[in-house]
Amino acid sequence: MRPRWPALLQRLVAGALLGAPGCTCGADEGVTTEAVVEATPEEAPARPPGRRKAPSKFTMVASCPAELAGIESVDRVIPRGCGPIRVKPGYRLDGGSLTIEAGASLEFEAGADLALGLTKPTSVAILGDADAPVMMRAAEGPRPGAWPGLRLHRGAAGATIRNLQIEHAGDPDLGALYVETTGVTIEGMRMREVAGLGVYVNSKGGLQRFADNRLEGIAAPTAMFLPAASMRALQGDNVFPEGSQIRVLGDHLRGQHRWADPGVPVVIGGRIEIAGSAEEAAVVTFAPGLELHFDRDGYINVGYYDPGVLVAAGTAERPILFTDHNNPKPGAWRGINLYKHASASFAHAVFEHGARYVDRGVLYANSEAEVGLRAVTFRENRAGIVLYRDAIRLREFTEVRFEETPRPLTLGPAVFGELGQANEFGGERIVLQEGTVERDATWRDPGAEVEVTGPVMVDGATLSITAGVHFVVRDGFSLDVGARGLAVLRIVGGPERPVLFEGVHDKRGTWDSIHLYGGGEHVLRDVVLRNAGGDAAIVAHGDARAVVERVRCERCFSPTLTWECAATVSRSEIGAEEGTPRAVLEPRCPGS
Repeated sequence: MRPRWPALLQRLVAGALLGAPGCTCGADEGVTTEAVVEATPEEAPARPPGRRKAPSKFTMVASCPAELAGIESVDRVIPRGCGPIRVKPGYRLDGGSLTIEAGASLEFEAGADLALGLTKPTSVAILGDADAPVMMRAAEGPRPGAWPGLRLHRGAAGATIRNLQIEHAGDPDLGALYVETTGVTIEGMRMREVAGLGVYVNSKGGLQRFADNRLEGIAAPTAMFLPAASMRALQGDNVFPEGSQIRVLGDHLRGQHRWADPGVPVVIGGRIEIAGSAEEAAVVTFAPGLELHFDRDGYINVGYYDPGVLVAAGTAERPILFTDHNNPKPGAWRGINLYKHASASFAHAVFEHGARYVDRGVLYANSEAEVGLRAVTFRENRAGIVLYRDAIRLREFTEVRFEETPRPLTLGPAVFGELGQANEFGGERIVLQEGTVERDATWRDPGAEVEVTGPVMVDGATLSITAGVHFVVRDGFSLDVGARGLAVLRIVGGPERPVLFEGVHDKRGTWDSIHLYGGGEHVLRDVVLRNAGGDAAIVAHGDARAVVERVRCERCFSPTLTWECAATVSRSEIGAEEGTPRAVLEPRCPGS
């Protein structure tokens, strides 16, 4: 009759597991001692509710075997210091558990790997110490790729690996450590002289924690391949070979994520979607120093379906880099897209070689997206930033620099009023799209020409334009203030820095006029208008009230200023130059 479970468990702990007399733990002695515990469910003690796991249905084997061969389903414990144990090709542990204690050593014949949990749930705990790691290496012919490696299949969910040393492994498809299960913790691992890539986590796998690991002598340029969701498991204390990379699969990120700087580039392949749920936003934070390289299919979407937050917070000493991976030239990769439910902030970051689609730039935002930029550089892109539609909330836009980036900034009239200071546009024009200003806004001189693509309206708001702003307007442009709601226009230049409106084509009458309607007292002072048409360059309609001082029109089709009879216009120093027919056209009013 088999001994009862408690008695055997006591013998096991006292003997085999603790290395007491009776356990032969060195294969070089040529003797294998198996401490075997078997317990059927009816023999197992009753389980107090909520206190213990149910007893295992598998046979427990605690031993220092000379070899591991065949397919087994057991609870196998390889005690401390065991080995070297020879692993034969075809060995599998599928079902049950495997525990390998500190200092144990496994040596693999050619073609032999350690495959765990291929079809059945299998608990895995490889528990080395810093001064007594678990060793896995080639049995003979120590060279990279001498044996395939360690395989954590679907059944090995929650596997724990600590202080494991893998040497001379490698497989061209699966790497030296292959993970296709979830919840895996890997800490203190050392991987050396590997053929192919080091760690491969497939699209169905996932890491819980990856810390204090060192990969050396990895033959492939990719040291690690994993889904984007597993990047949050990587801590900043891992060491990867110089010149290597981490390659990331496209993924949908939910919950909280922080990507540490691994010290090597992270290559994005495919779309990364950052979107949580109506109840909880997805939040992704990029740490200082992180380098994100995008291949041809790589890009990031934020907040398309549900709330998503992206925080790229670099420092002056360690900026975050967004760049192409293989083709360092403008337009090589797509960019980052912010949609209706997105919130994003960028500080001390660099965007380069992006904007495959010029109308989207390398950073695109639309609808009600919220975005802030501080100390961000855009260099060698086909286009810079596109902020499409005026519902966008621009929290900050300061110290943004563009280098060799045509069309650096495209935005709407309301958002234009939210630009900050100390920005540099590299001698290129800002593109101001047509639209409506519906909240008070101040357009300040951005230090670059502003190309306006179409009509702009001001309704229910005050638009102020300060000295030095230079508008280059496309054919058909007009500025209508108060046509559909009470509004005020205040353009106040300076004698040395007037506000200038001129046509993109230097011909008479290529654009319409500035139209002023009732609502408040409009002020236009120190303004130069060129190429205007319509009834006049400035027209006051209805009962509008306006003060117009030191304003001139150059090469205009019509007079500089006119008004309707009910309007009140105070005027002085109105000029007409370069063929403009006259300065002022007074209306013919009854009784005048």
